[in-house]
Order: sequence, then structure tokens, then C-alpha cells
Amino acid sequence: MNNAELKEALFNKRPVIFNMPSLGEIHYKCVSAIIYRVKDGKLTVSAEIEDKCGHSVTIVRPESIRYEEE
Repeated sequence: MNNAELKEALFNKRPVIFNMPSLGEIHYKCVSAIIYRVKDGKLTVSAEIEDKCGHSVTIVRPESIRYEEE
């Protein structure tokens, strides 16, 4: 997802899929936060995604997630 898609996903709470090369596709409830950090003088963006049960979150690169098809 790019920045605009990520912001949209944060507001609409649609299910997303995280593509992890070693494990394949993992389904998540939604994007629950956008995280901005400064690393080596550069701004980095991460997505916090919430699991289907709502008990945990995973921090991922936005490029590695996409919407789950309805």
C-alpha cells in the first residue's frame, strides 16, 4: 500500500492480507495505526495491523500489505 491507501485503510477498517515470503499470506482484521519514525535522518512509515481476534498487533512495511478481496 502507498501512503494514501494506508490512510484510507486506517479509516475504513477493511480486512488486509500481509504477505510474508517465508510464511505466505496471513489475514488480519485491519490496519489499526500508522507509525512514523525518524531513522538515520529519514522518515520511515510502518503499519500496525490487528489480528482477527483483536488480541495482538504486528508492525509491518506498508508495501507488504493489501486489501483482502471481498
